[in-house]
Amino acid sequence: MPTPNHDITQLLTNFITTEMAARSGGDAPAPDFPIIEAGLVDSLGIFKLVAFIEEQFRVNVEPDEILFENFATINAITKLVRAKQSAPGAAGT
Repeated sequence: MPTPNHDITQLLTNFITTEMAARSGGDAPAPDFPIIEAGLVDSLGIFKLVAFIEEQFRVNVEPDEILFENFATINAITKLVRAKQSAPGAAGT
């Protein structure tokens, strides 16, 4: 069953806050905050995010999906997760 958007956004926000934002003050980023442009998430952080997404939401993020536009904000990541969960053949569908 696909995870509701609000839940995806909250889980991503919590992960980014605990794993990445702690070094920059620990404030939770807004869903539309530019997490890469602001330096909150770096290249290693992207791979941590991908691992978290694959484990938490039981989807596979393909290498060609690791694009700036898919990881620019929490909203963009939520959209990616939702698309992956809604795809034919996705786990739980």
